[in-house]
Amino acid sequence: MTTVAATAAVIPYITARHGEEPDFAANLGLLPGGQGLRYLAEEPGDRDAQGVLWGRVSQSRDGDRLTGAPRFAEVHPSRQREAMAWLRCQVCMRPASRTRAGWLFLESAGRSADRLEGMLTAQPPACAEHARLAAERCPHLAAGGFIAVRARLPRLYGVIGTPYRPAPGGRLEPMAADDIPVPYTDRDRLRWLVASQLVRRLQGVTVVALAPPANHHP
Repeated sequence: MTTVAATAAVIPYITARHGEEPDFAANLGLLPGGQGLRYLAEEPGDRDAQGVLWGRVSQSRDGDRLTGAPRFAEVHPSRQREAMAWLRCQVCMRPASRTRAGWLFLESAGRSADRLEGMLTAQPPACAEHARLAAERCPHLAAGGFIAVRARLPRLYGVIGTPYRPAPGGRLEPMAADDIPVPYTDRDRLRWLVASQLVRRLQGVTVVALAPPANHHP
């Protein structure tokens, strides 16, 4: 039986930690011909399977263990991308809950029922054990309430990130980020974007009820 204290100690895998810092702005350059962004010395994993450049952010680790106080309002780009790409639980990184109705996702309670089908999400899925905890650890979901849904077809859609543009002196200048997902089909915009979150479109959506918390007594 999971205790309240043990639950309180759980920090979602995707949560950013103190001590983790961006490490890419000084390493950005232009592709040959000036038609997009690159790292001056690109490494495996800097781009996803669709060729989009991702932000480099350090990880606070002691071996395989994540360290550092949590920054619950932020997610770590690489860990969010990993959980979303592989449909793993955003808390424990085990396979997300999947039934005949689909994979388990969490969304804002403010979304009307007719807007659930085809919605875009940057929230990786969850396992049944950690779904409620995932919502509690997310300030946005915790403040506004949440619903649980299952999606039969959570298709990769695109990314959220920061756009850049060339500036005088050969510099690259970040532009205001609006957190609106850019689809993988928009190659012109993606060439100038440094991604920070992977986005899926949820199809075949059904609203479901979560099991009550372990310490719940009716």
